[in-house]
Formats: sequence, structure tokens, C-alpha cells
Amino acid sequence: MRKIFCSILFLIFMAACYHSAPKPTFNMALVLPADSMESLLTDVHIADGIIAVLKNKQQTAGKLSSEYFEAILKKHALSREAFEESMRYYAYHTEKLDKIYEQVITDLSKMESLVHQVSDTLKPAE
Repeated sequence: MRKIFCSILFLIFMAACYHSAPKPTFNMALVLPADSMESLLTDVHIADGIIAVLKNKQQTAGKLSSEYFEAILKKHALSREAFEESMRYYAYHTEKLDKIYEQVITDLSKMESLVHQVSDTLKPAE
């Protein structure tokens, strides 16, 4: 009987201590639609690949990252604040971000395939 009483008391104590975190609020005026976010993230990953290649050639990655990121924001007519709010929103809504990344991966794979095709046609004949 004592074990049951202690177990019930423990459960009541745990329930009293439990509180859920408040749901975050988002400025939806700043959050990009999924298709725009997909295009933006595709560009970000392309820039990341370019920076990785140039970094290996002794270029400063920090400066390149900043320049590419600013160029991407400009291309998409997007403020840094809107980018950050969009990332925060989609990081909270992971199911939406997963769908976006499925398309980003598809787009990047198509681009990679196209680059390989062009590269193969430009190779000199042996």
C-alpha cells in the first residue's frame, strides 16, 4: 500500500512540475513561402559548394561566405531578418522543411547531372 501511495504521490508531484514550453510566434509577413525557400536554399547550397572549392585554393572562406550570402539575399530580394525568420519558422515546422529539402536535393542532383553531361562532352578526344 505504501508503494502505491508513494507512486501516486510521485506522479502528482511530476504532473505539478510539468509545464509545456510556449509555442513560438512567427512574423508570417517575413516568412517565405515553401517554393521561395526551396529556391533560396538551393542557391545557398550551391554557394556553399563553391566556397568549399575556393577555400581549398587558399581563398578566405569567411569573406567569400559573407559575399555570396549577401548576393543570394539580393537575388531573392530578401532581408537578413526575413531569411532568419523563415529559417526559424521552418526549423520549428520540420515536416515542411523536410519537404523543401526533398526538392532542394532533387534540384541539386539535376544540376549535378547536367554539369557531368556538359563536362563529358567537353572532354578532349583521346
